[in-house]
Amino acid sequence: MNTTRITITVLLLGSVLNAREWTSSDGRKLQADFVSANATHVTLKISGKDIPVPLNRLSATDQAFVKEQAGKPAEPKKIDGPFAELITGDWALSKHKDLPFALYGSKELDASKSYPLILALHGKSQNDENGKQVGGWMKSFLKEDRFSKNPCIIVAPLCYQPYGGTGGGWSDKPGVEAVSLVKELIKSLPIDNARVYCVGYSMGGFGTCHLINTEPRLFAAGVAVAGCTGPDTAKTFKKVPLWLFHAADDATVPVKYSRDLAEALKREKDCKFTEYPDGGHGIVGKAFEEEEMHTWLFAKGVEPAK
Repeated sequence: MNTTRITITVLLLGSVLNAREWTSSDGRKLQADFVSANATHVTLKISGKDIPVPLNRLSATDQAFVKEQAGKPAEPKKIDGPFAELITGDWALSKHKDLPFALYGSKELDASKSYPLILALHGKSQNDENGKQVGGWMKSFLKEDRFSKNPCIIVAPLCYQPYGGTGGGWSDKPGVEAVSLVKELIKSLPIDNARVYCVGYSMGGFGTCHLINTEPRLFAAGVAVAGCTGPDTAKTFKKVPLWLFHAADDATVPVKYSRDLAEALKREKDCKFTEYPDGGHGIVGKAFEEEEMHTWLFAKGVEPAK
């Protein structure tokens, strides 16, 4: 008896109740569960063991079934761990230490893969209600055509004036805890730690530059709109790419801030500066609708040092 006939016989002897019925090319029946398939073999599970069977030893009907199964996408591996309940397909609210935050994770996240993480920092606000920090510009990443190209996880912490009795915004305790939160997310969710990005508007733009300057090995790139640190931080952004956006007529945060940092970075091909002629301080929606910016951001990836 050849090897194939021995394999079929073993399968027959170890038939599994409620498993699929298979038919060999010479008409014999067997019960087994489908496991996987390649171009020449199908792997069947029988009595807890995975056994490869040549496809040409199965009936035409079974071969068609195997082809159909092989073409189906694999079921995503379930997310588990302390943040699993926040993966809802919508913005879910929680708290890390004293830091309220909103997290977006698609229901289709697969624990066997890895995804970029975006830390999104809002501008100055008296708001103290978790969830309201999620502005329209943060949702720009979730537009169907963009998200299908670049599925990602987004975390948007809340920094408000009474927070912890501090007034330093993202340069103070909220920023420290935001970094701590990012590190915990990396440990617990399927995040590509080479593609962690920080983006922000106004106070969040200053915060983006401050946090990247503080933790340059954590972030792969940043986008700062209508707010940034001074040219003394340029050395950091020669290693961590930055895209600055500002309007020439911004009466809240003078465009000089971005111009000065951009001038210090003008020889860095990976750093960009977009200056709009008008729009005042409210250009954030326009900036985050720039398709080129999304392409640029998700193309950045630097493995942080261990």
